[in-house]
Parts: sequence; C-alpha cells; structure tokens
Amino acid sequence: MATKREIKGFLIGTAAGAAIGAVAALLLAPKEGKALRRDIAEGARKTVKAAGEAGEKAGRFAADLIDAAAVWRRKKREGAEEAKETSEEASSAPDGPADADGELRNEAV
Repeated sequence: MATKREIKGFLIGTAAGAAIGAVAALLLAPKEGKALRRDIAEGARKTVKAAGEAGEKAGRFAADLIDAAAVWRRKKREGAEEAKETSEEASSAPDGPADADGELRNEAV
C-alpha cells in the first residue's frame, strides 16, 4: 500500500500537471487575443478561489488538530495527577491492620 508521502507526491504532481496542461491548452488553442486573455483571466480567478478554499480547509484542519492535542495533553496531565495522588495515598497508609487509634495490632498468623 502506498504511504501518505507517496500519495501526497502523486496528488501534487497530478495537480501541477493539470495546471500546466490547462495553460498549454489555452496558449496553443486557436483563439483571438481578446478571447484568450478572457479565458486566462477566468482560469486564474478559478485557481485563486480554489487555492483560497484549500487554505481555509487546511486552517480548519490545523485548528482541529491543535484542539485535539490540547484535549489529549489535558487528559494525560489529569491522569498523571490522579496516579500521583493514588501513589501518595498508598505510601502514607499503614503497613498492616491498625486499631481505631492507629496503632498496629499484633495478630497471630
């Protein structure tokens, strides 16, 4: 199976190839100068719009990723604090059965 890096490279190459092909098709098509310039301007507007949408999507993804990391970090910190409290409680407990006044009883085993 392809890795994420290979897939990313393929997609970037495909997009670049499509853009180059579109520009070449516009430049080599037999059109009047005015119509060609209009087509190029329209293609540029569409490209800018698509890039802006992709940037917004990447920004939302990054924000979601940052939020998820903050939640994960908070949960880890809470778990560490809970483990520390449990450890402290266990270490302060007496080593054996005690009377009501806290003194250890001697029991025959």
